[in-house]
Amino acid sequence: MLIAIMVATGTVAGVVPFSETPRSASAQTIQTDASGTPTKAFFPETGHHLSGEFLQHWLNNGSFTIYGFPITDPVTEDGRVVQYFERARLELWPEHAGTEWVIQGTLLGVWKADRIRTKPAFRPLPANEQSSDDRWVFSETRHSLASGFRDYWLENGGVHVFGFPISEEFREGEFDVQYFERARMEWHPENEEPYVVLLGHLGKELAEAEKVDLKPRNMAADAVKYDAGVFSSRWGQAIRTHTGGWMGYVSTDALGIRVAPDSASEHADVIYHRRPVTIYGIVRGGDELGIDTWYDLGNGRYVSAAYISPLVAPAAPQTFSGTWVDVNLTEFWAIAYENNTPVYAAIITAGRGDRTPKGVFEVSYRVRNETMDSSTVGFPEGHPEYYYLEDVQFTQYFYTGGYALHGNYWTAEADFGRFSSNGCVGFMNVDAEFFWSWLTEGSAIHIHF
Repeated sequence: MLIAIMVATGTVAGVVPFSETPRSASAQTIQTDASGTPTKAFFPETGHHLSGEFLQHWLNNGSFTIYGFPITDPVTEDGRVVQYFERARLELWPEHAGTEWVIQGTLLGVWKADRIRTKPAFRPLPANEQSSDDRWVFSETRHSLASGFRDYWLENGGVHVFGFPISEEFREGEFDVQYFERARMEWHPENEEPYVVLLGHLGKELAEAEKVDLKPRNMAADAVKYDAGVFSSRWGQAIRTHTGGWMGYVSTDALGIRVAPDSASEHADVIYHRRPVTIYGIVRGGDELGIDTWYDLGNGRYVSAAYISPLVAPAAPQTFSGTWVDVNLTEFWAIAYENNTPVYAAIITAGRGDRTPKGVFEVSYRVRNETMDSSTVGFPEGHPEYYYLEDVQFTQYFYTGGYALHGNYWTAEADFGRFSSNGCVGFMNVDAEFFWSWLTEGSAIHIHF
């Protein structure tokens, strides 16, 4: 039986020489960091921005849950750059650049507690009070931490984010609370997890007490609206290509590629669910589901970030030296590797009825352009599985019986990502060409679920 990895005709993901980066020249790009994440976010809810070290700290330490929205842009107070948030005031300490302490939270818990220091909960514990498995006593402040507040403290940054406890738990108004150097935790049993513990809005309280200017700002030209998907840390794990791009995949059923970063612009093409794309930059364009970030696919082609997710290579069960391919029949992706580094991904089809061979193989021989006739492998004309296919491109055989990687121009792009062939796993032609240039005779092919 002839079984092959097939590749259909396509123009969207285009293979270019490793030295070439096909950026679009017509749109102004938004600056990104090494992970492909924009370096400045705008929050329409409050009319303020986050960028630089403040943005990175906010993203890496709980974002909305821990700090809330920014309620100012960065300002200089007493010679130090700071930024106010609903639940905190963050300070920039450039003398600690390169460490987690480059951004530090103001001791707002201490500030707020100054007015109620006479309450019994703020009295230090006796020297003979010691830690137990259920209750930790901190020698730095002689206060303890236990149960739900301890779990929350541990899971969300500990000393770095909250500081040490400066009180015991006590009742304040309607809620049980505990004060820390940088925050006040509140116990809300009426909420479901993860919102049983909430943090007081001490940043907002301080800003109002100090009469800080909280007026909204106009959105900066070099910013995009904040979206959790656009600013996801998973973009830092996405596949990086030799052409200087990073890879995402289509997370909706069908997605129009546009000639400009706006849904009202002309279609350049349509791509379908789970199709990998290589991103070469970010531009700000028309809103799509409230998201104004658009990904530049090069050569004047754009897709809305609302429908693209980071393509993080699934862990390969085994790695090989040199250039090789990992074919994942669960994800329907083929991942090109250089040693243990993924550098490219393509969507595939695979053989229905478990017809695709699994295991580790090598490219045995290659044919650039051929005619495939099933009568040569036991399916004569008239058989239900007979086929006669001319101009099959980029065939790379790897297993006896006609199993190969090769082009598939007869399967619609929307039908990729399925078990639909006579045992074949399929690429589109543009991806087949990539793997033709990537692999040679003897290159490893690992096929697995």
